[in-house]
Amino acid sequence: GSLKIDISRVVEPARKALGLIRGEAESQRVSCSEFGGDESEECLALCDSDGCSVVASTTALRTLKIGIYFALWFGLSTGYNIANKVRLNALALPWAHSAASLAVGSAFVSLLWLTGLRKPPKLSTAAVLTLAPISFCHSIGHIGAVVSAGAGAVSFTQIVKAAEPVFTCGLSALLLGQTVSAPVAISLLPIVFGVALASVSELSFTWVSFFGAMLSNLAFAARNILSRASMDKPKGENMTPENLFGVLTVMSFLYALPLALVMEGPKALATWAAATKTVAPAYILKYTVTTGLYFYLYNEVAMLALNNVHPVTHAVANTIKRVVILLACVFIFRTPLTPLCATGSAIAIIGSYFYSMAKGKDKAAKAAVEESEAAAEAAPPAAEPSLCAVSRAHPPRSDPPRSDATTAAASDCFGFRLLRRPRDPIGTLTDTARI
Repeated sequence: GSLKIDISRVVEPARKALGLIRGEAESQRVSCSEFGGDESEECLALCDSDGCSVVASTTALRTLKIGIYFALWFGLSTGYNIANKVRLNALALPWAHSAASLAVGSAFVSLLWLTGLRKPPKLSTAAVLTLAPISFCHSIGHIGAVVSAGAGAVSFTQIVKAAEPVFTCGLSALLLGQTVSAPVAISLLPIVFGVALASVSELSFTWVSFFGAMLSNLAFAARNILSRASMDKPKGENMTPENLFGVLTVMSFLYALPLALVMEGPKALATWAAATKTVAPAYILKYTVTTGLYFYLYNEVAMLALNNVHPVTHAVANTIKRVVILLACVFIFRTPLTPLCATGSAIAIIGSYFYSMAKGKDKAAKAAVEESEAAAEAAPPAAEPSLCAVSRAHPPRSDPPRSDATTAAASDCFGFRLLRRPRDPIGTLTDTARI
Protein backbone atom coordinates (compact mmCIF):
# COMPACT_ATOMS: atom_id res chain seq x y z
CA GLY A 1 0.00 0.00 0.00
CA SER A 2 2.75 2.45 0.95
CA LEU A 3 4.52 1.75 -2.37
CA LYS A 4 1.35 2.62 -4.25
CA ILE A 5 1.03 5.92 -2.37
CA ASP A 6 4.66 6.83 -3.05
CA ILE A 7 4.25 6.10 -6.76
CA SER A 8 1.06 8.13 -6.96
CA ARG A 9 2.81 11.12 -5.44
CA VAL A 10 5.15 11.09 -8.40
CA VAL A 11 2.78 9.97 -11.17
CA GLU A 12 -0.07 12.35 -10.38
CA PRO A 13 1.96 15.58 -10.49
CA ALA A 14 3.70 14.30 -13.64
CA ARG A 15 0.32 13.67 -15.28
CA LYS A 16 -0.86 17.15 -14.35
CA ALA A 17 2.42 18.64 -15.64
CA LEU A 18 1.68 17.10 -19.04
CA GLY A 19 -1.80 18.55 -18.78
CA LEU A 20 -0.27 21.94 -18.08
CA ILE A 21 1.72 21.69 -21.32
CA ARG A 22 -1.42 20.69 -23.24
CA GLY A 23 -3.42 23.51 -21.64
CA GLU A 24 -5.63 21.13 -19.64
CA ALA A 25 -4.26 22.16 -16.22
CA GLU A 26 -3.06 25.30 -14.50
CA SER A 27 -0.63 26.20 -11.75
CA GLN A 28 -1.87 27.76 -8.54
CA ARG A 29 -0.32 29.00 -5.30
CA VAL A 30 -2.07 27.41 -2.35
CA SER A 31 -1.50 27.08 1.36
CA CYS A 32 0.59 24.01 2.17
CA SER A 33 -1.75 23.32 5.12
CA GLU A 34 -4.46 22.22 2.66
CA PHE A 35 -2.26 19.24 1.81
CA GLY A 36 -0.98 18.42 5.27
CA GLY A 37 1.98 20.82 5.24
CA ASP A 38 3.01 23.85 7.25
CA GLU A 39 0.22 26.44 7.26
CA SER A 40 2.76 29.28 7.20
CA GLU A 41 4.18 28.09 3.89
CA GLU A 42 2.87 28.54 0.37
CA CYS A 43 2.96 25.67 -2.11
CA LEU A 44 2.80 25.45 -5.88
CA ALA A 45 0.06 23.10 -7.07
CA LEU A 46 -0.99 21.83 -10.49
CA CYS A 47 -4.75 21.70 -10.81
CA ASP A 48 -7.14 20.19 -13.35
CA SER A 49 -10.73 18.94 -13.34
CA ASP A 50 -9.75 16.05 -11.04
CA GLY A 51 -8.25 18.27 -8.35
CA CYS A 52 -4.86 19.63 -7.36
CA SER A 53 -1.49 18.02 -6.71
CA VAL A 54 1.24 19.82 -4.80
CA VAL A 55 4.58 20.02 -6.58
CA ALA A 56 6.64 21.63 -3.81
CA SER A 57 6.70 24.59 -1.48
CA THR A 58 7.55 27.93 -3.10
CA THR A 59 10.55 28.19 -0.75
CA ALA A 60 11.93 24.88 -2.01
CA LEU A 61 11.30 25.88 -5.63
CA ARG A 62 13.06 29.21 -5.12
CA THR A 63 16.04 27.43 -3.57
CA LEU A 64 16.11 25.05 -6.53
CA LYS A 65 15.95 27.95 -8.99
CA ILE A 66 18.84 29.77 -7.29
CA GLY A 67 20.84 26.54 -7.22
CA ILE A 68 20.30 26.10 -10.96
CA TYR A 69 21.35 29.72 -11.59
CA PHE A 70 24.59 29.25 -9.63
CA ALA A 71 25.35 25.90 -11.30
CA LEU A 72 24.83 27.45 -14.74
CA TRP A 73 26.87 30.51 -13.78
CA PHE A 74 29.82 28.43 -12.60
CA GLY A 75 29.61 25.98 -15.50
CA LEU A 76 29.22 28.59 -18.26
CA SER A 77 31.91 30.82 -16.77
CA THR A 78 34.39 27.95 -16.56
CA GLY A 79 33.46 26.83 -20.07
CA TYR A 80 34.02 30.35 -21.39
CA ASN A 81 37.51 30.67 -19.90
CA ILE A 82 38.57 27.26 -21.23
CA ALA A 83 37.09 27.77 -24.72
CA ASN A 84 38.53 31.29 -24.87
CA LYS A 85 42.05 30.01 -24.21
CA VAL A 86 41.63 27.20 -26.74
CA ARG A 87 40.72 29.60 -29.54
CA LEU A 88 43.51 32.00 -28.52
CA ASN A 89 46.01 29.14 -28.74
CA ALA A 90 44.67 28.31 -32.20
CA LEU A 91 44.55 31.89 -33.50
CA ALA A 92 46.53 34.62 -31.72
CA LEU A 93 44.24 37.57 -32.47
CA PRO A 94 42.84 38.60 -29.06
CA TRP A 95 41.33 41.90 -30.21
CA ALA A 96 39.50 40.14 -33.05
CA HIS A 97 38.36 37.37 -30.71
CA SER A 98 36.97 39.96 -28.28
CA ALA A 99 34.94 41.58 -31.06
CA ALA A 100 33.80 38.15 -32.27
CA SER A 101 32.50 37.19 -28.81
CA LEU A 102 30.51 40.42 -28.60
CA ALA A 103 29.25 39.85 -32.17
CA VAL A 104 27.96 36.37 -31.26
CA GLY A 105 26.28 37.75 -28.13
CA SER A 106 24.73 40.58 -30.15
CA ALA A 107 23.36 38.12 -32.71
CA PHE A 108 21.97 35.89 -29.98
CA VAL A 109 20.10 38.62 -28.10
CA SER A 110 18.91 40.23 -31.36
CA LEU A 111 17.35 36.89 -32.30
CA LEU A 112 15.49 36.84 -28.98
CA TRP A 113 14.16 40.34 -29.64
CA LEU A 114 13.21 39.73 -33.29
CA THR A 115 11.35 36.48 -32.57
CA GLY A 116 9.45 37.99 -29.65
CA LEU A 117 10.90 35.52 -27.15
CA ARG A 118 12.03 38.58 -25.21
CA LYS A 119 10.34 41.96 -25.25
CA PRO A 120 12.77 44.32 -27.01
CA PRO A 121 13.93 47.52 -25.30
CA LYS A 122 13.11 50.97 -26.57
CA LEU A 123 15.98 53.44 -26.43
CA SER A 124 15.78 57.19 -26.79
CA THR A 125 18.73 59.30 -27.86
CA ALA A 126 19.24 60.33 -24.24
CA ALA A 127 19.33 56.67 -23.17
CA VAL A 128 21.91 55.83 -25.85
CA LEU A 129 24.08 58.73 -24.68
CA THR A 130 23.78 57.49 -21.10
CA LEU A 131 24.85 53.96 -22.02
CA ALA A 132 27.57 54.92 -24.54
CA PRO A 133 30.43 55.51 -22.04
CA ILE A 134 29.34 52.50 -19.93
CA SER A 135 29.40 50.22 -22.97
CA PHE A 136 32.81 51.60 -23.99
CA CYS A 137 34.26 50.67 -20.59
CA HIS A 138 32.53 47.28 -20.83
CA SER A 139 34.15 46.71 -24.22
CA ILE A 140 37.65 47.70 -23.03
CA GLY A 141 37.27 45.57 -19.91
CA HIS A 142 36.42 42.52 -22.00
CA ILE A 143 39.24 43.19 -24.48
CA GLY A 144 41.79 43.62 -21.69
CA ALA A 145 40.86 40.30 -20.12
CA VAL A 146 41.08 38.46 -23.45
CA VAL A 147 44.45 40.05 -24.25
CA SER A 148 45.68 38.97 -20.80
CA ALA A 149 44.50 35.39 -21.26
CA GLY A 150 46.10 35.23 -24.70
CA ALA A 151 49.50 36.42 -23.48
CA GLY A 152 49.71 34.28 -20.34
CA ALA A 153 48.01 31.63 -18.26
CA VAL A 154 44.26 31.92 -17.63
CA SER A 155 44.90 31.21 -13.95
CA PHE A 156 47.22 34.23 -13.77
CA THR A 157 44.56 36.44 -15.38
CA GLN A 158 42.10 35.29 -12.72
CA ILE A 159 44.55 36.16 -9.95
CA VAL A 160 45.21 39.68 -11.24
CA LYS A 161 41.47 40.18 -11.88
CA ALA A 162 40.92 39.72 -8.16
CA ALA A 163 42.42 43.22 -7.74
CA GLU A 164 39.42 44.93 -9.36
CA PRO A 165 38.06 46.18 -5.96
CA VAL A 166 41.27 48.20 -5.51
CA PHE A 167 40.56 50.10 -8.73
CA THR A 168 36.88 50.55 -7.84
CA CYS A 169 37.74 52.10 -4.46
CA GLY A 170 40.46 54.26 -5.99
CA LEU A 171 38.24 55.65 -8.76
CA SER A 172 35.36 56.19 -6.32
CA ALA A 173 37.66 58.33 -4.19
CA LEU A 174 39.13 60.27 -7.14
CA LEU A 175 35.98 60.83 -9.22
CA LEU A 176 33.12 60.72 -6.71
CA GLY A 177 34.92 61.88 -3.59
CA GLN A 178 33.75 58.78 -1.72
CA THR A 179 35.73 57.42 1.19
CA VAL A 180 35.92 53.80 2.27
CA SER A 181 35.49 52.45 5.76
CA ALA A 182 38.42 51.04 7.71
CA PRO A 183 37.30 47.38 7.21
CA VAL A 184 37.08 47.90 3.44
CA ALA A 185 40.49 49.58 3.31
CA ILE A 186 42.05 46.80 5.37
CA SER A 187 40.52 44.13 3.10
CA LEU A 188 42.30 45.69 0.11
CA LEU A 189 45.74 45.03 1.62
CA PRO A 190 45.72 41.21 1.23
CA ILE A 191 44.40 41.64 -2.34
CA VAL A 192 47.33 43.87 -3.29
CA PHE A 193 49.84 41.68 -1.46
CA GLY A 194 48.45 38.44 -2.89
CA VAL A 195 48.43 39.71 -6.49
CA ALA A 196 51.99 41.04 -6.08
CA LEU A 197 53.23 37.75 -4.61
CA ALA A 198 51.54 35.69 -7.33
CA SER A 199 52.93 37.97 -10.06
CA VAL A 200 56.58 37.81 -8.98
CA SER A 201 56.40 34.01 -8.63
CA GLU A 202 54.33 33.28 -11.77
CA LEU A 203 56.32 31.03 -14.11
CA SER A 204 54.47 32.18 -17.23
CA PHE A 205 54.49 35.88 -16.29
CA THR A 206 54.40 38.39 -19.14
CA TRP A 207 53.93 42.13 -18.92
CA VAL A 208 51.29 42.01 -21.68
CA SER A 209 49.22 39.56 -19.62
CA PHE A 210 49.68 41.62 -16.46
CA PHE A 211 48.80 44.98 -18.01
CA GLY A 212 45.93 43.45 -19.98
CA ALA A 213 44.32 42.23 -16.76
CA MET A 214 45.04 45.56 -15.07
CA LEU A 215 43.45 47.42 -17.99
CA SER A 216 40.41 45.18 -17.61
CA ASN A 217 40.26 45.99 -13.89
CA LEU A 218 40.48 49.71 -14.58
CA ALA A 219 37.82 49.59 -17.32
CA PHE A 220 35.34 47.56 -15.29
CA ALA A 221 35.89 49.79 -12.26
CA ALA A 222 35.23 52.84 -14.47
CA ARG A 223 32.11 51.11 -15.80
CA ASN A 224 30.88 50.65 -12.23
CA ILE A 225 31.52 54.32 -11.41
CA LEU A 226 29.72 55.48 -14.55
CA SER A 227 26.83 53.15 -13.74
CA ARG A 228 26.45 54.73 -10.30
CA ALA A 229 26.59 58.21 -11.80
CA SER A 230 23.89 57.24 -14.34
CA MET A 231 21.34 55.86 -11.88
CA ASP A 232 18.94 58.81 -12.38
CA LYS A 233 19.55 59.31 -16.11
CA PRO A 234 17.30 58.02 -18.95
CA LYS A 235 17.72 54.33 -19.66
CA GLY A 236 14.88 53.61 -22.06
CA GLU A 237 11.83 51.33 -21.81
CA ASN A 238 11.74 47.58 -21.09
CA MET A 239 15.26 47.85 -19.69
CA THR A 240 15.26 44.75 -17.54
CA PRO A 241 18.69 43.55 -16.32
CA GLU A 242 18.70 41.01 -19.16
CA ASN A 243 17.88 43.63 -21.79
CA LEU A 244 20.41 46.03 -20.28
CA PHE A 245 23.19 43.49 -20.76
CA GLY A 246 21.94 42.78 -24.27
CA VAL A 247 22.07 46.47 -25.18
CA LEU A 248 25.52 46.84 -23.62
CA THR A 249 26.72 43.83 -25.62
CA VAL A 250 25.51 45.30 -28.92
CA MET A 251 26.96 48.74 -28.17
CA SER A 252 30.23 47.22 -26.93
CA PHE A 253 30.59 45.33 -30.21
CA LEU A 254 30.31 48.63 -32.10
CA TYR A 255 33.36 49.83 -30.15
CA ALA A 256 35.30 46.55 -30.29
CA LEU A 257 35.05 46.03 -34.08
CA PRO A 258 36.88 49.20 -35.19
CA LEU A 259 39.44 48.73 -32.39
CA ALA A 260 40.14 45.20 -33.65
CA LEU A 261 40.53 46.45 -37.21
CA VAL A 262 42.99 49.13 -36.09
CA MET A 263 45.02 46.90 -33.76
CA GLU A 264 45.08 43.66 -35.75
CA GLY A 265 43.67 44.42 -39.20
CA PRO A 266 47.03 44.66 -41.01
CA LYS A 267 48.25 41.29 -39.71
CA ALA A 268 44.92 39.43 -39.51
CA LEU A 269 45.12 37.67 -42.91
CA ALA A 270 48.73 36.55 -42.40
CA THR A 271 47.97 35.28 -38.90
CA TRP A 272 44.89 33.44 -40.16
CA ALA A 273 46.85 31.82 -42.99
CA ALA A 274 49.58 30.66 -40.61
CA ALA A 275 47.07 29.31 -38.08
CA THR A 276 44.98 27.39 -40.62
CA LYS A 277 48.05 25.44 -41.75
CA THR A 278 47.91 23.48 -38.50
CA VAL A 279 44.32 23.97 -37.37
CA ALA A 280 41.17 23.55 -39.45
CA PRO A 281 39.20 26.78 -40.03
CA ALA A 282 36.02 25.00 -38.84
CA TYR A 283 37.75 24.30 -35.51
CA ILE A 284 38.52 27.99 -34.98
CA LEU A 285 35.02 29.06 -36.03
CA LYS A 286 33.42 26.48 -33.74
CA TYR A 287 35.30 27.73 -30.71
CA THR A 288 34.64 31.34 -31.69
CA VAL A 289 30.87 30.80 -31.67
CA THR A 290 31.00 28.60 -28.57
CA THR A 291 33.08 31.14 -26.64
CA GLY A 292 30.75 33.98 -27.61
CA LEU A 293 27.69 32.07 -26.42
CA TYR A 294 29.45 31.08 -23.19
CA PHE A 295 30.41 34.69 -22.53
CA TYR A 296 26.96 36.12 -23.16
CA LEU A 297 25.04 33.42 -21.31
CA TYR A 298 27.23 33.31 -18.21
CA ASN A 299 27.01 37.08 -17.78
CA GLU A 300 23.24 37.04 -18.17
CA VAL A 301 22.86 34.15 -15.71
CA ALA A 302 25.08 36.07 -13.27
CA MET A 303 22.63 39.00 -13.47
CA LEU A 304 19.66 36.67 -12.94
CA ALA A 305 21.38 35.19 -9.91
CA LEU A 306 22.07 38.66 -8.50
CA ASN A 307 18.40 39.59 -8.81
CA ASN A 308 17.41 36.56 -6.73
CA VAL A 309 19.93 36.71 -3.87
CA HIS A 310 21.48 39.28 -1.57
CA PRO A 311 24.47 41.07 -3.15
CA VAL A 312 26.75 39.68 -0.42
CA THR A 313 25.67 36.13 -1.29
CA HIS A 314 26.34 36.92 -4.93
CA ALA A 315 29.80 38.28 -4.06
CA VAL A 316 30.67 35.15 -2.07
CA ALA A 317 29.55 32.99 -4.99
CA ASN A 318 31.63 35.11 -7.34
CA THR A 319 34.69 34.47 -5.14
CA ILE A 320 34.04 30.72 -5.21
CA LYS A 321 33.54 30.91 -8.98
CA ARG A 322 36.97 32.47 -9.38
CA VAL A 323 38.53 29.60 -7.43
CA VAL A 324 36.66 27.04 -9.55
CA ILE A 325 37.86 28.68 -12.79
CA LEU A 326 41.43 28.92 -11.54
CA LEU A 327 41.57 25.26 -10.50
CA ALA A 328 39.81 24.06 -13.67
CA CYS A 329 42.21 25.95 -15.93
CA VAL A 330 45.25 24.77 -13.97
CA PHE A 331 44.02 21.18 -14.42
CA ILE A 332 42.94 21.45 -18.09
CA PHE A 333 46.00 23.36 -19.35
CA ARG A 334 48.47 21.72 -16.95
CA THR A 335 49.60 25.13 -15.69
CA PRO A 336 52.42 24.80 -13.16
CA LEU A 337 51.98 26.78 -9.93
CA THR A 338 54.88 27.47 -7.60
CA PRO A 339 54.11 27.35 -3.85
CA LEU A 340 54.53 31.14 -3.64
CA CYS A 341 52.19 31.68 -6.59
CA ALA A 342 49.56 29.39 -5.06
CA THR A 343 49.91 31.20 -1.72
CA GLY A 344 49.58 34.61 -3.37
CA SER A 345 46.53 33.43 -5.29
CA ALA A 346 44.86 32.20 -2.11
CA ILE A 347 45.63 35.44 -0.25
CA ALA A 348 44.25 37.61 -3.07
CA ILE A 349 41.05 35.58 -3.40
CA ILE A 350 40.48 35.50 0.36
CA GLY A 351 41.06 39.26 0.41
CA SER A 352 38.40 39.74 -2.26
CA TYR A 353 36.02 37.70 -0.11
CA PHE A 354 36.59 39.92 2.93
CA TYR A 355 36.23 42.98 0.72
CA SER A 356 32.80 41.73 -0.40
CA MET A 357 31.79 41.15 3.22
CA ALA A 358 32.96 44.60 4.32
CA LYS A 359 31.22 46.33 1.41
CA GLY A 360 28.03 44.41 2.15
CA LYS A 361 28.03 45.61 5.75
CA ASP A 362 28.68 49.19 4.63
CA LYS A 363 25.76 49.08 2.20
CA ALA A 364 23.45 47.61 4.83
CA ALA A 365 24.44 50.28 7.36
CA LYS A 366 23.96 53.05 4.80
CA ALA A 367 20.54 51.71 3.79
CA ALA A 368 19.46 51.58 7.45
CA VAL A 369 20.53 55.19 8.01
CA GLU A 370 18.71 56.36 4.87
CA GLU A 371 15.52 54.56 5.86
CA SER A 372 15.58 56.01 9.38
CA GLU A 373 16.18 59.50 7.97
CA ALA A 374 13.37 59.06 5.48
CA ALA A 375 11.02 57.85 8.22
CA ALA A 376 11.94 60.85 10.40
CA GLU A 377 11.33 63.29 7.55
CA ALA A 378 8.03 61.65 6.58
CA ALA A 379 6.72 61.85 10.16
CA PRO A 380 4.73 64.97 11.21
CA PRO A 381 7.11 67.70 12.45
CA ALA A 382 7.28 67.90 16.22
CA ALA A 383 7.24 71.70 16.10
CA GLU A 384 3.89 71.86 14.27
CA PRO A 385 1.70 72.60 17.36
CA SER A 386 3.83 75.58 18.40
CA LEU A 387 3.72 76.99 14.86
CA CYS A 388 -0.05 76.65 14.84
CA ALA A 389 -0.22 78.39 18.16
CA VAL A 390 1.86 81.26 16.78
CA SER A 391 -0.40 81.56 13.77
CA ARG A 392 -3.47 81.76 16.00
CA ALA A 393 -1.85 84.40 18.14
CA HIS A 394 -0.86 86.48 15.10
CA PRO A 395 -3.59 86.70 12.43
CA PRO A 396 -2.39 86.02 8.91
CA ARG A 397 -1.45 88.86 6.62
CA SER A 398 -3.19 89.51 3.35
CA ASP A 399 -0.35 87.83 1.45
CA PRO A 400 -1.45 85.02 -0.88
CA PRO A 401 -1.21 81.55 0.69
CA ARG A 402 2.16 79.82 0.31
CA SER A 403 2.32 77.00 -2.22
CA ASP A 404 2.68 73.46 -0.87
CA ALA A 405 4.69 72.36 -3.90
CA THR A 406 7.92 72.08 -1.95
CA THR A 407 6.25 70.12 0.84
CA ALA A 408 4.56 67.80 -1.67
CA ALA A 409 7.81 67.28 -3.52
CA ALA A 410 9.61 66.40 -0.31
CA SER A 411 6.84 64.00 0.66
CA ASP A 412 6.96 62.31 -2.73
CA CYS A 413 10.74 62.07 -2.52
CA PHE A 414 10.74 60.42 0.87
CA GLY A 415 7.83 58.20 -0.04
CA PHE A 416 9.81 57.02 -3.07
CA ARG A 417 12.82 56.28 -0.91
CA LEU A 418 10.78 54.32 1.57
CA LEU A 419 9.27 52.10 -1.10
CA ARG A 420 11.36 49.02 -1.87
CA ARG A 421 11.43 49.52 -5.61
CA PRO A 422 12.93 46.90 -7.95
CA ARG A 423 16.69 46.99 -8.42
CA ASP A 424 17.74 49.52 -11.04
CA PRO A 425 19.22 47.52 -13.94
CA ILE A 426 22.04 50.07 -14.29
CA GLY A 427 22.85 49.58 -10.61
CA THR A 428 23.04 45.84 -11.17
CA LEU A 429 26.31 46.38 -13.02
CA THR A 430 27.93 47.76 -9.88
CA ASP A 431 27.28 44.49 -8.05
CA THR A 432 28.58 42.03 -10.65
CA ALA A 433 32.10 41.13 -11.61
CA ARG A 434 32.92 40.00 -15.13
CA ILE A 435 35.92 38.49 -16.85
